[in-house]
This record gives sequence, structure tokens and C-alpha cells, in this order.
Amino acid sequence: MPVLMMSVAMGVEVSHWSAQQLDLQRTADLAALAGASAYARGGTAAQAAAAAADVAELDGAAGGSRSWSPAAQTLTDNQITVLITSGVRNAADPAVQVTVRRTVPLLFAHIASDAQSVSLGARAMAEVGGSQNSPQPCVLTVGGDANGVVTLPGVTASGNTDASLSGCSLVSDSKVSMSGNLTLDVSAIYAAGTISMSGNVSGTAANSSAQHPGSPQIPDPYAGNSTLQNAIAKANCSPTQLPAVSGNTYNLYPNVCYGSISIGGNASVVFNGTGLYTINGSVTISGNTSLGGTTISGSGITIVSTGPLSISGNFNTGSIVLTAPTVGTAQEGSVAGVLFATNSTGASTVSGNSAIPFSGLLYMPNGSLSVSGNATDGSSGCAEIIAGTLTLSGNMDLASNCSNYGLTTFGSLPNTTSIGLVE
Repeated sequence: MPVLMMSVAMGVEVSHWSAQQLDLQRTADLAALAGASAYARGGTAAQAAAAAADVAELDGAAGGSRSWSPAAQTLTDNQITVLITSGVRNAADPAVQVTVRRTVPLLFAHIASDAQSVSLGARAMAEVGGSQNSPQPCVLTVGGDANGVVTLPGVTASGNTDASLSGCSLVSDSKVSMSGNLTLDVSAIYAAGTISMSGNVSGTAANSSAQHPGSPQIPDPYAGNSTLQNAIAKANCSPTQLPAVSGNTYNLYPNVCYGSISIGGNASVVFNGTGLYTINGSVTISGNTSLGGTTISGSGITIVSTGPLSISGNFNTGSIVLTAPTVGTAQEGSVAGVLFATNSTGASTVSGNSAIPFSGLLYMPNGSLSVSGNATDGSSGCAEIIAGTLTLSGNMDLASNCSNYGLTTFGSLPNTTSIGLVE
């Protein structure tokens, strides 16, 4: 009889563990889906991890003192661990992995063991991705009328133009017009209005199967991003000083309020250190190689201004290097993945005789951007543009390899972002 009773007791014990394990798995699943949902709504990696931990705690997981590691992309909270990682279905997609643990007291098994409890764990991963037929845009123009009237020229490409959007799409909330000797290689073109072509247009964009006129408008994916919008608001500051000049070098520093900046000739511009650079006014930089060569350098920086951006002139190859912070290097108020941002309605221009390499997002949803000459080269990694309108009459290379930069993942069509458990 004692042996029989012990056998029944052990059966009850093991069944209890199984029930606890199933409960833990449900908690991990719900938490991972909650974190992925927060990421899909435009939240940062840290916000997505916090959302996952919140749901895990609400579902009974033991929380405590939270800590977030930007470098490891990991949140730890007592018996909850949340990791922001790469997707399983698509390595370019972000994913939220949640691990929860629970200590379960031994009811009967401790009679045959010195242990007083057993540790159970469960893990789940939810991936954020878009439809396979709706690639991530490298270019999005949001200048279409809110009521769907598409009279604004969303994207205009003309002249002798060669543009490559590596593995990503071009999306316009208005029209797309292409003419002249144009070569455009892109995954697809989506426009709320018409897509028109004239002249000698070649590349994948000339294929009718890549053209999608009359597509639904895509709302600004960063309009509700509080981190970015709060950073832009800081540009409405009272200027406190001018750039520090040393010889022909203009030095700027993070977390200092500058007024409009206009630098030309053979001057060099140096953004000293990672961080947020606030400018209450416009940013104008013109180069002239005949006077010694203009250079512009800044790594791990976010520039916010109340006015437009203008970079133009003659530059030596490699004289300009501008890089946004990654998720792991964002600090001093900078925004991961964002290189330049403004809410200005003014006209921004980027033009030059040689490539102007940049990594990150150029964000000017209320204004226009004109790209001409051999102006931009972001083919090596992450280079995206969101503007009210875009005029292209030069060479441009863009790419959306932005997983390390924490930029929002969204499709070329509305509501194509998918969230699903993959582990």
C-alpha cells in the first residue's frame, strides 16, 4: 500500500509539473506576441521588450528589477528574459524571444530527493514581417492629400538618372513620374495615383509587373514614434552658441542648441561624438574641391532641425561620411537609425559631383527632397528616405539592410505587417 500511494503521489506530482509547464508556455507565447505587436506599431526595441515583460508579469511570471542592455538587445526581469533578435523566416525581420522560468515546490518528490523545488522554463519567439509580395520601402513619399486626392508629384525622376534600390521598393502616396534616360532597379513601385513613363526608361521598374498604380496610401510610419518626434521637438530651442571654428574646421557638439548653419568654401564640418545635434534653423553646406576640399564627418549621430537640409557642391571622393547610430550605439539623445529629421515644409537638396555616403534614415515628411548629381550612395547597408515629395535627377543607391539600426519594419501596402509565433 505505501508503494502504491507513493506511485500515485508521484503521478500527481508529474502531472502538476506538466500543467505548470503548459501554463508557462502560454505565458511565453502571449508575451512574445505582445512584444512583436509593440514593435510592429513603431515601438523601439526597448519598448517592445518592456511590453513583452509587462504581459508576462500580468500572466503570473515573477518580475522584479528590470534592466535593459542596448548592446545585447536583452531585457532581464527576475525570471523573465526578453531578447530582440533576427527573424527565423527572414533574417532581416525583427523578432522578440521571451524566456520565462518558474520555481515549483516539490509536493511529494522531495521525500526521495534532497531538492525542495524544481525549476521549469518555457521559450517563445514572435517574428515581425511583411507580406512577401510587399517589400520594405527604401523610399516613401507621404505628400498625398489625407482624403486620397493625389495631385502632388510624389516621386519625379527625369534626365540622365541611374538609381538602384537594392532589395526594396519605392512607395508614393501620390504619383510617380519617370522620363528621360532613366535606369531604375527596384523590387516594385507602389503609387496611390498614376505611374507614368516616357523617354528611355529601363531597369526592373520598366517591367509592368513591378508597377502598382492605385495602391492604398501608406501613413507616415514614424508619426506616432514618440522617441523620434520628441527628438525633433528639441530643435525648437533657443540657440546658445555658434560652431567652434579651428582654422577651416567647424566643430559641432551634441546637446547644444545651434541656430541656422551655413558653411561653404573649403571648410570642414565635424560632428564631434555620438549624440543628438539640434539646430533651430536650416543646415546648408556647400563644397569646393578647388579650394582644398570640403569634408563632412559624423558617426553615430542624429541631426534634427526646424529647417531644411542642403548639401551641394564639389566634393572629393570619400570626403563625406555621415552615419546614424545603431541600436547599440545610440546615446546622448540620438535616435537609432535616424541620421537627419525635420518637420519643416521647406525644400531640401542633396547634390554633388561625387557620392555622398550615408547610413540611416533621412526623414522630412512635410517637405520636399531633390537629389541630383552623384549625390547619394547607401548601397552598402541601411539608407532610407521618407519625404513629402522626391525629385530625382542623378544617381542614387539605397538599401534597407537596417536590422542593426532599429528602424521600423513596414510593408509597401497598409496592414501587411504580419506577426506570428515562429518558435
